[in-house]
Amino acid sequence: MTGTVRVRLAGGKTVTVAEPAWCVGRHDDDLDLVDLAHDGPETSLTVRTGRGPVEILHYSLSQYPYASDPGKRGVVGTVLLGTAWYEVGPEDMFALADGLVSRAAELRVLARELAGLA
Repeated sequence: MTGTVRVRLAGGKTVTVAEPAWCVGRHDDDLDLVDLAHDGPETSLTVRTGRGPVEILHYSLSQYPYASDPGKRGVVGTVLLGTAWYEVGPEDMFALADGLVSRAAELRVLARELAGLA
């Protein structure tokens, strides 16, 4: 943690909470403390298409430090797949990265084939 932030909770009470360095500092007001989230910058992959750029594979870090379940208070990776966000740990994030590298190699083969047909 490198700083603090003041957040207005449901019921109007304001609290000061620790804020990690990676948090972008946007916190919703009027929530219960258990719903307070720290979110890192969201990153995505932009793909050029014939209809313009499309952002896919959004990901970031997230933490609910006051979650009612103490097992859910740690920092997790979050990944948008389709229309839903999924929480992933380090092993799953590495597996996702490895899968993307593998698919990238396959896409390069397909791109060479396409270039030969065009």
